[in-house]
Amino acid sequence: GAGLIKIETQGKAFNEPVASASIGQVYRTQATLSDGSRKEVAVKVQRPNVLSEIALDLHIVREFAPTYKWLTRSATDYQGLANEWGRGFIAELAYTEEASNTMKFNDDMAKRGLNAVTAPIVIPELSTERILTTEWVQGTRLDRSDASDVTRLCSVALNAYLLMLLETGTLHCDPHPGNLLRTEDGKLCILDWGMTLDTQPDLQYSLLEFVAHLTSEQYDKVPEDLIKLDFLKAERLDTVVASGFLEPLTYILKQAKEGGGGKKVRERIFDEYREKYPGLSDEELRYAMRDDMQQQIEKAREKASAVTGITMEVEELQKKNRDAFRIPEWFLYTSRAFLTLEGICLQADEDYSIIQSCFPYIARRLLNDDDPRAEQALKELIYGTQNGREGGVDVSSLSDLVDGFSTYTSTQKSVSANGKSRNSLVDTETAITLAKDGADIVLSSEG
Repeated sequence: GAGLIKIETQGKAFNEPVASASIGQVYRTQATLSDGSRKEVAVKVQRPNVLSEIALDLHIVREFAPTYKWLTRSATDYQGLANEWGRGFIAELAYTEEASNTMKFNDDMAKRGLNAVTAPIVIPELSTERILTTEWVQGTRLDRSDASDVTRLCSVALNAYLLMLLETGTLHCDPHPGNLLRTEDGKLCILDWGMTLDTQPDLQYSLLEFVAHLTSEQYDKVPEDLIKLDFLKAERLDTVVASGFLEPLTYILKQAKEGGGGKKVRERIFDEYREKYPGLSDEELRYAMRDDMQQQIEKAREKASAVTGITMEVEELQKKNRDAFRIPEWFLYTSRAFLTLEGICLQADEDYSIIQSCFPYIARRLLNDDDPRAEQALKELIYGTQNGREGGVDVSSLSDLVDGFSTYTSTQKSVSANGKSRNSLVDTETAITLAKDGADIVLSSEG
């Protein structure tokens, strides 16, 4: 088209791509815009015949999905998952949608005064369905940068993804290392907005409650969270609780909260059991772990059976639980995004905890959101629960909440050359909000 001709006439090295992927190639060149200005640009050009290749692959996966479900006796709708994969792949082919997603993200961040994270500036006049042109972003991949602020930018990235998932409703689903850049002025730039997921308010609040419960270690609320998030069938809740499922889940979640990723979690578990059973080999420790966990499950099962009246045998419980869990469609891209983020952050900090790092955003969100579900989550976090009722003010949780809010606001601000914040409004907002909510808590009759 005319847009491509304008670019080609200005670029000497247009035939040499700087990046290549399965559905397109990216070129770096110069372009003259309609106003006469010249800019260095990145041009993504789609490969021919990509749609037919994707359609064939998806057809094969969808045809095999029912057979795989029958073989595994799973409750997961694998055809539904295949459809969701297909939706994501097809969406990537519409570069006009990618341009819209990119511009929406920049608008969303600007509205919230968050200038530490950005996306490339789209040039609509040089973009079509199969060609996307943006201003060139000069920077270094976040996982390869040796700058001193990489750890802070990792927090910026996590906060940005939480904000997308739980607030703006459009989640960037492809945060592989090549798509996260540290710009020359110390900002985080997120590239490639072809694959996104729209999240509805009900899912957003369910996720907000779940993360709040994880960060505050209210693990007894996790089963209900899993039902709301569509991982667990509501009619299977009693049998899952009776099976002792919560015991190993709680143990793993507590270990995960300590940070360090899978490697550090494994090391901590083994250290704990080496201290408990000195002299055993690693293989013997594995058997000891299984025995201990089984005993905890049995105790939980006895307790649950007494409370709920469920006295099924172990085999029957396992049989019932086989179809109790499923993988919801929204989880496909969400899990990919946050697992990738965790991997990048672990490179910068080997003790990084993605659960703990979520808390600053959760704190800020709970203190600012007047939706009844958010207010209830905040109340549970501050007061805790005792036998299903609100307890007294948890001073530790309240202190963590204030610290988390402050951490979020300081992390999301861009820093100038002299080390001072460019956004004093955020400081003002923080002070006003904390004063208001602190007064509400202190003056509350329940406080």
